[in-house]
Amino acid sequence: MALEAGKKCLCIPDGRGGYTAYEISAPAVGEKCILLPDGKGGYTAVGVSAPSVGDKVPVVPDGKGGYLTWSPETVNQIVVWGAWRYDAFELVSGVPEGRGYEKIAANNSTCIAIKTDGSIVGWGNDDFNQVSDIPSGTDFVAISGGGSQYFLTLKEDGSLVAWGSEYYGLVVPNTPSGNDFDTIGTGSYFALAIKTDGSIVGWGDDTNRLISDIPSGTDFVEGDAGAYHACARKSDGSIISWGSNYYGQVSGTPPGTDFIAISCGDGHSLALREDGTIAAWGWNEQGQVSNTPTGTDFIAISANGWTSMALKADGTIAAWGHNSQYQVSDIPTDANFVDVACGGIHGIALRG
Repeated sequence: MALEAGKKCLCIPDGRGGYTAYEISAPAVGEKCILLPDGKGGYTAVGVSAPSVGDKVPVVPDGKGGYLTWSPETVNQIVVWGAWRYDAFELVSGVPEGRGYEKIAANNSTCIAIKTDGSIVGWGNDDFNQVSDIPSGTDFVAISGGGSQYFLTLKEDGSLVAWGSEYYGLVVPNTPSGNDFDTIGTGSYFALAIKTDGSIVGWGDDTNRLISDIPSGTDFVEGDAGAYHACARKSDGSIISWGSNYYGQVSGTPPGTDFIAISCGDGHSLALREDGTIAAWGWNEQGQVSNTPTGTDFIAISANGWTSMALKADGTIAAWGHNSQYQVSDIPTDANFVDVACGGIHGIALRG
């Protein structure tokens, strides 16, 4: 739409020796904006609304040789911490620059993320081609990391793709085919997926009867696994655990029908209740159970190895358990995070 004559506008080079004018408005207090030099040593704040698909948008330098637009692609930046503070496997320095990420996952020493365009990026340990074999495409909707060896992803069409180590046949040829999968979960040597009919499929190592004792039924909505145990959440909010009970991973499963999320570490499990409280059970060698924070303001949980993490409603992150790589003590302290994932030696979060 042509701008009204005499109206203030933002002029951006059009790449052909001219400029394109964009309508601007003064941003409200707290509104995201673009800062442009005012020619007097300061800046002018320019409010820019999120564009619809196909809209023309203003593009400004991001200070790193690229450009930013105010659009869905400018939200959610990745932050990583821990990794022994000397950047093991370049987990910190290898974080992809910019914004535009929707989902994150970590295994012991590798990270992956799904971008807003549905593609996957990864960095960190590549001993089993966890990074170099990342599948191409822009139709991925969920990701999960298993142990230090592999990743599993779910595509828009309901099919599964796995890559990394062939140990125990987790990747090929045992990853199931089909287009009827809805959610995924991974353990050290065992993976599971819940089908659209609510049933559970598992593959990999059957030590401790992780495959043999998969619960029957068609009312499951979420599943995850640790080193030798697994958990699943039913549509009524209850939890079932199976596999090794050496540390009480099975017998310690809390009763109730008010759970909205689950996550498994190597030998312990977490569950998030509707009221925002966290339940923890299983192995407690590093305080990953006994140091679980109290409170009713948690909205997401993640466990891996001997460490636990959670996201609070105010956007801050809590962490407890194993801290030998500073994955607990070095958590970021700002309050604008929208997701968190616990790795084996690190943490990863999305900053909104």
